[in-house]
Amino acid sequence: MNAWLPLADHYLRETVRNEGRGSHTYQQCIGCSEAGVITVPGDPRIRCKDCSPRLYCHACTVKKHAECPFHRVMRWTGRSFEAVSLAELGLTIQLGHADLSPCSNPQPARTDFCVIDINGQHRVRLNFCSCDKAGEAGGPAEQLHRRELYPATDSEPNTAFTYRLLEHYHVQSVQGKVSMFDYYQSLQRLTDNTGTRKLQDRYKTFMRIVAQWRFLKRLKRAGRCHHPSGAAGTANGELAVACPACPRPEVNLPPNWDTVSDELKFLYALTVAIDACFRLKRRAVSSEDKDPILGSGWGCFVEDTGFREILAQYGDQQEMNTCTGLSAVDHANTKFSRGYAATGVCACVCARHEFMLPNGVGDTQKGEKYINSDYVFASAMCHHRRVRKNVSYDIVCQWCKHLQERLAKFPSHLRIEIPKGSLKYVIPKLHYHSHKQLNHSKFSMNYVPGIARTDGEGIERRWWWIQPIASSTKVMGPGQRQGVLEDQWAYANWRKFVNMAWTLRDRLRNARAEHAEHMELFVTLTASLKRSNIKAWTAQILAWEQDHDLDDPYVLVADGASDADVRRVMAEEEQAASARPGYIVKHDVSMLGFITMGLDIEDQQVRLQEDAKSAPVSKLPVLLERRTALRRRIQKLRELQAIYMPSALPLLAQIPETQTDVEYIEGVRLGLPSDISPAHRTHACGEHLMMMEKRLRIAQCRDSLQDVRNKLHTLDHLYKYKKANVRHQAPNTRAIEGLGQQWARCNRAVARYRRARRSRLALDGPGGWESEFRVLHDEDVRGIADDEPDSVLKGKRKSAATGPGEGRKKMSWIWNASDRAGKDAHVESLRIEWLKARARAFRWGEELKLLPEEMRRVLASLKHEEQSWQRLASDRREDVDSALQEGLTAYGLEQASIRLAMRNVFRGVCITEALAATGKLGEEWNLDGQDTSISQEDADTNECGPYEEVQHPVDEGDLQVL
Repeated sequence: MNAWLPLADHYLRETVRNEGRGSHTYQQCIGCSEAGVITVPGDPRIRCKDCSPRLYCHACTVKKHAECPFHRVMRWTGRSFEAVSLAELGLTIQLGHADLSPCSNPQPARTDFCVIDINGQHRVRLNFCSCDKAGEAGGPAEQLHRRELYPATDSEPNTAFTYRLLEHYHVQSVQGKVSMFDYYQSLQRLTDNTGTRKLQDRYKTFMRIVAQWRFLKRLKRAGRCHHPSGAAGTANGELAVACPACPRPEVNLPPNWDTVSDELKFLYALTVAIDACFRLKRRAVSSEDKDPILGSGWGCFVEDTGFREILAQYGDQQEMNTCTGLSAVDHANTKFSRGYAATGVCACVCARHEFMLPNGVGDTQKGEKYINSDYVFASAMCHHRRVRKNVSYDIVCQWCKHLQERLAKFPSHLRIEIPKGSLKYVIPKLHYHSHKQLNHSKFSMNYVPGIARTDGEGIERRWWWIQPIASSTKVMGPGQRQGVLEDQWAYANWRKFVNMAWTLRDRLRNARAEHAEHMELFVTLTASLKRSNIKAWTAQILAWEQDHDLDDPYVLVADGASDADVRRVMAEEEQAASARPGYIVKHDVSMLGFITMGLDIEDQQVRLQEDAKSAPVSKLPVLLERRTALRRRIQKLRELQAIYMPSALPLLAQIPETQTDVEYIEGVRLGLPSDISPAHRTHACGEHLMMMEKRLRIAQCRDSLQDVRNKLHTLDHLYKYKKANVRHQAPNTRAIEGLGQQWARCNRAVARYRRARRSRLALDGPGGWESEFRVLHDEDVRGIADDEPDSVLKGKRKSAATGPGEGRKKMSWIWNASDRAGKDAHVESLRIEWLKARARAFRWGEELKLLPEEMRRVLASLKHEEQSWQRLASDRREDVDSALQEGLTAYGLEQASIRLAMRNVFRGVCITEALAATGKLGEEWNLDGQDTSISQEDADTNECGPYEEVQHPVDEGDLQVL
């Protein structure tokens, strides 16, 4: 750019030079000379902005544009160029005569006939054919179509859009999310950007024609024109682009797929994800009478009429209740549905490859109710009745209850059987930690066998991709909105299809490396442990994998006493001791009451210190009252110390920090046994008093650590909720304030843990208790979903750089050491870590086996589609003319050749990795003698766009149990 800057004036002069005739100042039309015109050549005054900067006379310009009548031309006035239309120059478009022969009986169209092309709007002179060729040429609409002009109406059309315009906008809308309004406005600006010309308003017509064009393209790509039944014979879901890697009997599965051993059944299971998106709302505008749905139920959306009939049988459903209260609950049956015909959509997608499933989308009303999820799931699974299924849903722990009973109430065509063991329920990995942990490992995609390295979050990435058009679809009618969304998802599915080779290759390459690493770690860990423990743990995990009703092996049930439990037990002990003969009551407050008072005052001091740091001037009187009350309690504590710790008072008198005659009483040291130096502690406090504080401090550590975990869980949920649901300044401000309060509580629990641990260390010194209660550093205070210490910033959940997931993660010790105590705690910790290491190695092993099978299925799907198109191309229809039959054959062969080319590319990209992973390849990898070579550069090129790169990990395993 620095090198170009000195040339800016030169470039500027050249752009201005082209505003005149430039070098084309000749006085005779070169078109006339080139044509060998004998008469005097015409005056060259016309320039075409779409052809070349040359100037031609009127006659040559009209002749040159007989086959390209929608170019923009300019006329030289002698001093400047002015806009002029080809119609003004005399060009007339004659329809119905493909050979350009003159029509003996032309029927002129209206004088204001408008054609819109990608370079703007054109008013043209146009004649329809009414001569003896009219029967062959067809009616006005047919004549326009055969000139690749799409008429606005079938009766007396006065507006038409070029095919290339519709194709151009179609690609711009699905790839760039360009709105119809902005695109049409750009065409208006291309036609006239000065406001001095009155242009015809064809925006509403454009909207209607684009909707028709989208629908026709979907029908065409599904081969409906090749079938005698045409569009009317389209089956439910037929227009959706199916996932080539998912199992489909009679399409891409081997003959023995349903009789393989239990260890291999996961290879032929379909993994789907369900979720709702509340951004894809639709306001209660228009109606189906004014804006009908084209092909309802033929694509990704469920059939609308039947869906609404079922919904009418259900009112507000209050049973939606998860173990954590996700946003689905917050949105159900609330005021946010007011004024909306749909509050969002509920969808079912292929979880491993992120394809929107046929009949897998339905509108939601008043939140994410069971009936919506049930209906969408049943509609989508009607296309996959025979295969086993893994279902990922963020509220699956509640949704799966009584699912079969709810499905049994649906109409017969939607009832799907769920044989025992044929369906596994799992929670997406990022949502899993928002649920309670106990007895939830059976829903974890990290621990459930056969899930491989699927994360279940692919549907969230689909919502992210579609959200740029949410504001546009919100104000559309029912038919327009559904057509736009169907078109977007068809395009997204196709792009996933196109890039499947690079996606699966990169996943397999990663899986090979990760499996080797995690298997080595697992084997090394196993070798370091006792064989008796390994044998017992293996039996336990195998039993649990067969029966999830057994105790959850991945979660330690809390066996350490809480602070309240310890206080209760100690109170009972002191009560029992007081009943012994010779017991003397020294004070109204017991020894236990004295110690617990000290601990409570300690917490009160810390809270007062926090509040004093940020208190405004108006709060100073309140702080004074609180300090006065605290001073009185400390003075009371000193009175009890004189009774239970009399020898400690002289020592405390020598320490300035323990004096109570200070202004800021919250900074005074209390003088509990842990505050006394080791040299004087036994003499000043007594063994019984020290033991009491030890027990209370360790319980305080346990409670504080659990409080930290709880707060981190809460923060994780609040961050996700804010990101997904909170919009606008005021709600964001409130949400940020709420997060700040939760961080303050979390930090308070951290400080309490550190105080309790320091006191226990002072009382007891280093020991085995430190294996459970380690030093708590700032980088250790991170959620279980947060991964690396360096990625966590104070006051924030995580940095922008996302760390590894469960398959790669290094958890903070606060989660490994949760809820355990006693002499067997170390063994239990090792058991949990061994089980998790085993799960990681096995899931990667499953991935390593599943990916080559998915590659084989893609090749089989492509071959199946190729053969299907070849059959359609070879079928001869008796009810069509020869020209249409030729078009059907050509289109069928074109589609077949595309599938063959895609097989060629897929094989070249994936064969090396597949062969390295399996050692052998099936017949699907052969291309029937076709040339399968592609360049290494092409094979290494990832054609995925930014939104198409699949980031999620994937799981697999066929490892032998050690």
